[in-house]
Amino acid sequence: MSYNSETGIISAPVSIDDVKRALGESSNDLATLCKSENINIWSRYKPISCKGDFKEYPIREDSDEKATSSYNNYACVVRCGMNIPIDTYKNLRYNYGGEGFAINACEFFYVDNVYGANGGIHDNTTTSVSGKHFPKGGANSPYRLSDFRNYNSKAKSNIFLTSLPILTSVEIYYSSTHKLNCVLYMNANVGTNTNLTMDDIIPDLSLAWSLWVQIRYESPYNVNDTIYKNYYVGNCKKPTDFVYVSKEITFDITGDKKIDIVPFLADVRNGYLYDNSKIIFISPPGSIYFSYYPRQINMERIKSGSSDFVYFSELRELVGGTCICIARIHKLPDATFTIKDGTFRSVCGYGNNKITYGRGYMSNSSGQGAYSVTVPKGDRTDYVDVYIRFDNVYEGGYYGQMCQLSFEINIDGEWKQVPPGGTYIMH
Repeated sequence: MSYNSETGIISAPVSIDDVKRALGESSNDLATLCKSENINIWSRYKPISCKGDFKEYPIREDSDEKATSSYNNYACVVRCGMNIPIDTYKNLRYNYGGEGFAINACEFFYVDNVYGANGGIHDNTTTSVSGKHFPKGGANSPYRLSDFRNYNSKAKSNIFLTSLPILTSVEIYYSSTHKLNCVLYMNANVGTNTNLTMDDIIPDLSLAWSLWVQIRYESPYNVNDTIYKNYYVGNCKKPTDFVYVSKEITFDITGDKKIDIVPFLADVRNGYLYDNSKIIFISPPGSIYFSYYPRQINMERIKSGSSDFVYFSELRELVGGTCICIARIHKLPDATFTIKDGTFRSVCGYGNNKITYGRGYMSNSSGQGAYSVTVPKGDRTDYVDVYIRFDNVYEGGYYGQMCQLSFEINIDGEWKQVPPGGTYIMH
């Protein structure tokens, strides 16, 4: 016998009994066996619709058969015996809600008969529709016993995997920008000798296709308005360490946001989708909640004149309108931060509503000039201390009066207050 029940593989020469054992069927009829729903559609070798005699590698059909999926009515092509949802950008926009075509179309992706799975029908909870395609008989699609050579009854589903959430919601914290590392990769636990891969289904995947994501969120200006955006992640390449494409993308959205997100493939190699661009759906959507957490920045100590570094509440006088501060800047896991001259400024209030802004300069503990400092990524409990010198904190002519001193830092083009500060005599 040529069927190995441990590996699940049928080796040549193939007999009807081998196929019956592998499929768990009792029929001796070749046509019945070639159309058995027990066929593992993810086996690389199996009966498919193909003209002529047995071919050494009949992994795919010899023509693109068209089909329609059972639940979402996707336009599909039949490849490797299964429905692959593929259509043009123009058609998908027309059929599935315009600019929100991907998320709207993929909402019930998981109940459809695509990628070999059985699917459902709208408003019918009892009917299950096969997602498999078999030979039809006749000269153009004959039944061949030899198609079962190297058939693998234990093949595994090998659809694309991504770093995006699927049918679930995850929370991502950000400090400055909404970012996410988008990865398209293959299952490292699936062998490729007798198991189908996505490269078998899409043979030009690494030469012609790219990964995209679409997001959806509610408009901050109109509760009845939904915003959709498409983001080009990058071109698929021959997988390195099982990865087709990996890129950290930045979303041009603001504030705390809950977004729905779904990946798709497009047969373009740049950041543009055209009406005739082909698109393949690969996953149902998930959602991400972006939550803001600020970088913790504090002024830890201050010195002015001949004083040592002390807490702000312990300093009594500002001498000569100059001071040196120790700024403690905590690390963040998602962003580095570079401090240079002009990143900090002092804000001094005195006199009759007089305000003076003093430029901050990188320095050492003695006030001497220093280069810029980059705070690396890291755990938020870790930090970097830097010395900042402030000159011309206030103007002359106000000596002996009291001033209110505070500090600000320029982050993302905006000045934000850095605690603490203090009230001092101008000396």
